[in-house]
Amino acid sequence: MKYVQIVVFLLAVSMTFGANALTMQDLFRALKKQPVTKVDALNVKSLSYARKKTLSEFYPKIYGIASYEHYNSPVSLRPITPTESAEITRTGGSFAFSKDILSLGLKVDVPVFVYPLFALTKKALMLQDSARARKRLNFIRNEATIVVLNARLEYLQSLKRALRARIASLNAQLRTLKIAVKNGRAAGVSLLKIRNMIDQLTMQIDQIDSSEKAVVSAIETLTSIRLSKPVPMREVSSVKTGTLYSLKPLVDSLKAQSYEIEAKKGRLYPSVYLQASVFRKFGTAYNTGDSVTKNFGSVGVYLQVPLFDKTIYTDIQKAKSDYLKKRFQLEQTRLALLSEAGKLRSQLAILEHSVVLAQKRVENQKKLLKYAKVAFGLGRMTEEEFLRYESELVQAQADLYDLRVKKWEIITRLAVIYGNNLEEIVR
Repeated sequence: MKYVQIVVFLLAVSMTFGANALTMQDLFRALKKQPVTKVDALNVKSLSYARKKTLSEFYPKIYGIASYEHYNSPVSLRPITPTESAEITRTGGSFAFSKDILSLGLKVDVPVFVYPLFALTKKALMLQDSARARKRLNFIRNEATIVVLNARLEYLQSLKRALRARIASLNAQLRTLKIAVKNGRAAGVSLLKIRNMIDQLTMQIDQIDSSEKAVVSAIETLTSIRLSKPVPMREVSSVKTGTLYSLKPLVDSLKAQSYEIEAKKGRLYPSVYLQASVFRKFGTAYNTGDSVTKNFGSVGVYLQVPLFDKTIYTDIQKAKSDYLKKRFQLEQTRLALLSEAGKLRSQLAILEHSVVLAQKRVENQKKLLKYAKVAFGLGRMTEEEFLRYESELVQAQADLYDLRVKKWEIITRLAVIYGNNLEEIVR
């Protein structure tokens, strides 16, 4: 029995250690395995196949062909020369003319020069690059969401601990006050005021519990990990500013659209194809009824020139319109991101100073509450004044925790704008 208890104890200790050992890197690694991340990877893979499909247009196309044809009058299995016809007539042979013809053969199409294919290949490459950038950005956004949610979980649990500490403090005062009321040194209404404050704080804790469950559920959705407490995290590196990486998917998409215009215009250029075929044809000679077999092959180079095709001009105009639309959207997004990044950097500097002030405020409120307890115990302070000190300490702590959450929100937003992987910023 003692042995079983030891095993249970060791298991409990190991589970606790495992929970404590959980890091932000574990959450980020878990994110990589989630469907939301794998979908983006599959999008990139799908576009790589689209690029390969475009490249495959440069390769020859080979077809195996089999056919059966019936005519109302005999036709030649292949073109026949005058000398060959004369020889068959002289010898009384079988003419390769038949009403029923069976053909077996191969056909080869080779694009020698088709200008739109070059532009379409570049377009496919740009779309693939755009998908890669979007995949990276989506992952960073999800990392940012995890960091902010974890910070909010820390805020909620810290606030809850502060509220519970205040409730414990109020209960201690309540016990002292009960004695004073019993001895006639304090009014009974004082007990009601403190109990009312305890009930209000308890209701706040209930609301925090509900918010905490929602945050835990959101983290679990992204990582499949259910946290019982926030993961410790700290900033180990600043966000590297410079290129607005958030624009890269749009920039690559705009380049792809420019190649789309080039491809549409390329349809106006001549195209050169090489075509070759070889057939073996079977039939029944109309003049003798004998079976005849003939081989027939050809190879040719063909120049195709679009003299007039109204749809080409319409497609070019539409492609140009789409390009201008994307270019203006890109420029508008660039201006918005530059403005937001500047604002966030300014806010971050102010916020760091505010956090220092908020920490000092909390320390000061703790000291003031300590003095207020003494004054209240000596009867030199009313219940309302004492409760105000309690409330101000809770508010100061809540403001500090809220500033920390806002700081993480700004850091993660800047990381997304500049494409910084949060694995390198948060530990």
